[in-house]
Amino acid sequence: MRLVLGVISVLSALLLWQGIAAYGVVPRDLLPAPVDVWVAFVAILRHGYRGTSLQQNIFATLGRCLGGFAIALLAGVPLGLWMGMNRRIAAAADWAVQFLRPLPPLSYLILLILWLGMDNTSKVALLALTAFPIIASASMAGVRGVAVQRIDAARCLGASRAQIFRHVVFPAALPMIFTGLRIALAAAFSTVVAAELMAANDGLGWMIFSAEKFLRNDIIVLGIIILGLLGMALNGMLVGIDRAVVHWRGQE
Repeated sequence: MRLVLGVISVLSALLLWQGIAAYGVVPRDLLPAPVDVWVAFVAILRHGYRGTSLQQNIFATLGRCLGGFAIALLAGVPLGLWMGMNRRIAAAADWAVQFLRPLPPLSYLILLILWLGMDNTSKVALLALTAFPIIASASMAGVRGVAVQRIDAARCLGASRAQIFRHVVFPAALPMIFTGLRIALAAAFSTVVAAELMAANDGLGWMIFSAEKFLRNDIIVLGIIILGLLGMALNGMLVGIDRAVVHWRGQE
């Protein structure tokens, strides 16, 4: 039923879009019709765009996003868990995490470009710094949210500190960690597009920015649609992993 309603909703949106274009509610050079976007998609799929293929641009954006996200994951989760378990570590590191979390990522992109160059290194570093504080904060909050009664019960049964962490604290923190991962991935994905607008020679963000210079609104809309679909796919991937790993969610 949900799938049917989703399909009906998408078709209705497409029909409304087509009607707006057909009746000139918005000039077609400002809002291309769905058929114009489809023609642009087929043309770019066959011939590429300014020396780059559509696949190259998609993989460039995904590679930067997932690369930065992976670095943030590997650094943020252990640090967040450590901060949640140790008040001294939290006092020493939390200021840095809280300083980075509300900071607009693009505000320090220029510095990263000056330090690391114009290639992918600066962009991956930007995305890692974008996702890192979100993941670390969620991991710390997950540990802090574990019920004290569970830890006390494990101690009464003779569990060691390592066993308490492995069998009680970490599993109980996983739902919050995965929530943070989803938020962090969305933040990194939106930031990679903005980074490609400023300094890149491939990627979907670059393609949209380049098309804007040539007034190719059909390519701009195409890029937006592809970005939306990729974002949904990435979120769906994390949701699937979440359901597989945290299979007890909602059963406690």
